[in-house]
Amino acid sequence: MATITKSGSQISLKSSDYAVICCDSQDTVISWDVQAEHLFSWKHSEALGKKIFDLILPPASELNGTLQFQKLFKQYRKETSVTLKINENAADKDGKVFPAEFVVSPLPGGDFFTIFIRNIEKYQEQIEAEASKTFKLEVINTILKISLEPTLLKERLSKILEYVLSIDELDLLEKAALFLVEQDTKKLALTVQHGLNREEREQCGKVPFGHCYCGKAALSNKLRFVSSKSARHPDQRAVQSPHGHYCVPISTHGIVTGVICLYTPENHQQSKQNEEILGAAAHVIAAIIDHQKMDLQLVNLVNDLRASILALREEKSFSESVIQGLEHGLIVTDSQGNIQKCNDVAKIILSPFTSQLEGHNLSYIIGHSNARKVLTEPTGVIGKEENEITLSPENGEEIILRYSSVKRSDSKGGDEGTIVSLTDVSEWRYVRKEMEKMNRLSTVAEIASAVAHEVRNPLAGIKIMAQSIEEGSGTEEERIECSQRIIRQVDRLNELLTDFFSYARPVVPKKQECSLESILAEIKPLIVNKLMKQRIELVESFADDLPPVIADPNQVQQVFLNLFLNAIDAIKQEGEIEVVARSVSPQKLAQYRKTNHLLRKGTKYISVEFTDNGAGMPPEAAEKVFEPFYTTKTNGSGLGMSIVYRTLKENDAAISVQSTEGKGTTFHMFFKSV
Repeated sequence: MATITKSGSQISLKSSDYAVICCDSQDTVISWDVQAEHLFSWKHSEALGKKIFDLILPPASELNGTLQFQKLFKQYRKETSVTLKINENAADKDGKVFPAEFVVSPLPGGDFFTIFIRNIEKYQEQIEAEASKTFKLEVINTILKISLEPTLLKERLSKILEYVLSIDELDLLEKAALFLVEQDTKKLALTVQHGLNREEREQCGKVPFGHCYCGKAALSNKLRFVSSKSARHPDQRAVQSPHGHYCVPISTHGIVTGVICLYTPENHQQSKQNEEILGAAAHVIAAIIDHQKMDLQLVNLVNDLRASILALREEKSFSESVIQGLEHGLIVTDSQGNIQKCNDVAKIILSPFTSQLEGHNLSYIIGHSNARKVLTEPTGVIGKEENEITLSPENGEEIILRYSSVKRSDSKGGDEGTIVSLTDVSEWRYVRKEMEKMNRLSTVAEIASAVAHEVRNPLAGIKIMAQSIEEGSGTEEERIECSQRIIRQVDRLNELLTDFFSYARPVVPKKQECSLESILAEIKPLIVNKLMKQRIELVESFADDLPPVIADPNQVQQVFLNLFLNAIDAIKQEGEIEVVARSVSPQKLAQYRKTNHLLRKGTKYISVEFTDNGAGMPPEAAEKVFEPFYTTKTNGSGLGMSIVYRTLKENDAAISVQSTEGKGTTFHMFFKSV
């Protein structure tokens, strides 16, 4: 159908786009330019004298035989200047049809006409492309508006699906389904549908990847169009009426999150425009789903953050309760020594110096030297006397504080300050001194009683012998025997007093580096005869590269000799004495310190074990073995093991005992090493 418009003004033309032809009042060509030759393939000589419409219109055009320029312009003859524009299909010499624009302008007098003709095929394509682009933008904008509605995701997806079905240009049936991927099962789950019957909803409830057309589209992540002729479902279920499908995957960053299945009528023509619009809709829906996931993640993060904040508050409240419930004072300082936090016990302990701790520098309260000692020499251990400071408040009563300090560090290992634990041991120290005094008095009384008991028996014997000599009774041999008995009792008293003085006034040790193997080598000649006579085997086990110990070698030799003699007495006949020496690892030291308070953390020790398989001791005897004047021997003074314990302590060493009656005894010693 031709479209004819008129204009009363001059139309701007580009000569390069138009062919220019002149005709007379009979529509006969009188001029045919080069552009007309290119456009219609008729040469100038062929066109002259011919009817213009026979040269430029297709044979089947409805304008053939009806259109004449003279008649066309008669209705506008009263107007001085009229230009007509006609849009109609044109045809070249070979019969090729193309859309064309005709601009007809009469020359003065109305007997001649100038016709401008151009091929508008590309122009129409541009217009159609712009119209398609505008249409697609309208569709996307409408979907975006729906996506921004403050409703649930399922409601928004349902509205979007209904809107897509309502677009006439897409030529769709009122039937569609939208599936979302279940991450756990990797199946398409029917989420929104429109127009599906009950059977279809049940059969399409879960669709595995690769199954059916929707599953194949999800697996390939490519849009699939299935015409009505080939739309036979893989499971061979009955199809109610002929229809086709658009199966459009919904994906984000190449990951399929769902599929849109749209039903098309019979003989539906697949078009690029439809696929572009459906693809754009799927991209918008993918963005909606992705945004929904991000919203859920954000909500979860907010909930987690809220839970973390609540947990931190509870932990802070719990920590503060624990800190306030401690029996000792706790002070937290920054790296400059400024007090940031403290508990009530710390405030009470330091109340003679200030009423407010927080905000003050620790040196302001306890003095620079004490603060430097507490803050720069972290101990991590409380209960050692060297970790004590003495403060003198204005009232003159000294306060003795035992402290433990631990450094605080940030995530990068930087200095954050110090945590200081304080305990007021002033009263405890006074009580301990009184207890030590009472213990010393008690010990003196016990020792005096034991000495009196040990001395009384020899004195009684001496008295009887002396009386017998004084009375002059008996023979000369009997008097000589009495004199010898008196001498033996005096020797026994002398030995007793020697042991007593060794215990009461031990010799100050001359500590030096010495080898345990060398000390043992010097002792063996002293006991070898007894070992051989009583058939006792000596087993030595010294670790390789055993370092020297720091002690008085003579005193250590005396200790070892005493332990050997006790082991020989316990074995009596046919047995074994084993001596084992090895270095103590930090882990082992931590275990030993739990049962031996004399061992110091961070000190290197050598462990020496004397083990015999003799008679052993009952538990009550093992507990008292190091007490003075305690003995299980009939002729012992009870000071031997007490002297061993005292000697080792003077040498910064320690000893413990483990014994099982009938199986044997192990004496475990620890010596400081270099």
